Amino acid sequence: MRILLVEDHPESRRALTRLIELRGHEVHAVASVEEAEVEMGKSPFPFLILDWMLPGKSGVDLCRELRATENGEDYFILLVTARDDPADLQEALEAGANDYLTKPIDPARLNVRLSVAERRIRALVERNQTRLELQETVRKMTDILQKTSDGFFAVDRNWKFTFVNPQAEKILGRKREELLGQDFWMAVPEFTGDAFAKHYQHAMSEQTAVEFEASDESGRAWFELLAYPSGGGVSVFLRDVSDRKRTEQERLTTSKLESLGTLAGGIAHDLNNILTVISGNIGLAQIEAPAESRSLLSFLSRAGQAAQQAAQLSNQLLTFSKGGAPLKRVAAVSEIVRDAAEFSLHGSNLRAEVDVPEDLWNAAVDPGQIEQVLNALVINAREAMPAGGTFRVCASNIDIGENSGVPLRAGRYVKIAVQDNGGGIDPKTITKIFDPYFTTKAAASGLGLSISYSVIKKHGGVLQLEGTSPEGSTFAFYLPAVEAEPTLAEPDEVENYFNYSSDRVLVMDDEAAIRDLTSELLGTLGYQVTAVPDGAAALETYEDAMRSGENFRAVILDATIRGGMGGVATIEHLRNLDPNVTAIICSGYSDEAALAEFLSYGFRAALPKPFTRHELANVLQRAFEPSGVN
Repeated sequence: MRILLVEDHPESRRALTRLIELRGHEVHAVASVEEAEVEMGKSPFPFLILDWMLPGKSGVDLCRELRATENGEDYFILLVTARDDPADLQEALEAGANDYLTKPIDPARLNVRLSVAERRIRALVERNQTRLELQETVRKMTDILQKTSDGFFAVDRNWKFTFVNPQAEKILGRKREELLGQDFWMAVPEFTGDAFAKHYQHAMSEQTAVEFEASDESGRAWFELLAYPSGGGVSVFLRDVSDRKRTEQERLTTSKLESLGTLAGGIAHDLNNILTVISGNIGLAQIEAPAESRSLLSFLSRAGQAAQQAAQLSNQLLTFSKGGAPLKRVAAVSEIVRDAAEFSLHGSNLRAEVDVPEDLWNAAVDPGQIEQVLNALVINAREAMPAGGTFRVCASNIDIGENSGVPLRAGRYVKIAVQDNGGGIDPKTITKIFDPYFTTKAAASGLGLSISYSVIKKHGGVLQLEGTSPEGSTFAFYLPAVEAEPTLAEPDEVENYFNYSSDRVLVMDDEAAIRDLTSELLGTLGYQVTAVPDGAAALETYEDAMRSGENFRAVILDATIRGGMGGVATIEHLRNLDPNVTAIICSGYSDEAALAEFLSYGFRAALPKPFTRHELANVLQRAFEPSGVN
């Protein structure tokens, strides 16, 4: 052990040095306090032996000064004195001496004092080492808590803030200096509501850890928290998991829509087959009806209009189906937004403020479906403002980055927002607004937002509630932008160009009523028709016709054949027989991928069900045009 001996008498200094060194200690002996301070400045000494009476400062003075320093308790001080008055000894102890030894020095007593000092110094060293290790641990833990990506704060037993890390500052929206010492319940009321309070209080009262999730009052921000007892108070780790909750909600909504899509696709298929027969027979009846039977023609016309309205309903159901790909073309979104906003106002007591920049980017969309989405959002705004008022439709160009908070890939998007001035959405229902058939309105179907969500998702975008409060709500959807120029929609065909001919047409459909109807409609257009129920029969019939030299000018193939080969599989085999086959895909089911991208499947045109005689004639005409071949 290193010992600093301060003794001004040379002989006494040498004698004490020899006696102490006999116990194996390293002794540094000096004659004054000033010299001792120099030695102590070079390196520390755990054990000091000080003579009381010294030139200049006394040993008692040095003792008092050392005890007043920050680490003054780290020394063991033995005061040597010739004074033996109890009052002097009391003064020595009050000055901070751990022990004392009276002169003249008895070697036996010195050894006893040294033994006592050695034991106490070992305990002191161990205590100091433990304290340093604890301080280092605290420093490391504080450093970890300061740098962790999670928020962390601590309160004492009186619910006063004692620690707040930088991430907690961001989440709580308060500076550390504003929170320390403040009452927890008063300082951050948005994090102490019912959803939070019961867990904090449980951790405090039961002295047990509690892990839970809770949202703010708006239901938009979600947090994952771990509260546990600490030092009589509570420490809390918190993490903003809003993005994760949105992703989970998106996945749940998608799953619900896909489940509904399976049902909707089947219903739409059967409905479209029925509507095809109804519409087609109405068309045949109109042809056969005498021109002078105006009442009959009027009745048939109304029936045809009703069938078309039913077809629109069927198309809405198809929006849910897995294969319901939109029929996209590059369009000026600005025109769609203006036209849809104006159209949606008909018959309402609302006024619209439309803000669409002239340089709004274009997008590849199905204009009809996007108009349907805007119409649904305007209807939603109308229901939120039954007394009338003004809603806003805003469009803008936006570049979305990797960490934008919007669940989309980085890129260029067109954003369209619809903002109403209604009373806002109940926080308890926010997570259900995109669920199929969920509605808070007695007369509503609960499908508007669900269909809109599905439409935008199939366009590669997203529809979401961007904000709600007692002052109103804002829905916004994003569409991927393109640099291409808008393409014009195909003009409606007129009947005066119909090419009445005796060309042969092969029809494949598993529904006998549709085979018969299609044959009748084609017959009125002058075509010779052969109808078969499935792909195998179609291949056999087509091959026989090729052998006999009576080739078919066109083939109309139903996409879905129950228990047999459908249109997509059949066209592959037909192209092997005849690479120049003119084939038309026809479908009333959820396989719109083939309808939307018929050229890539080897077809010349597409015919959605239900169809009319007019539409059947048009699609054949387009299929026969050389420009239709890709």
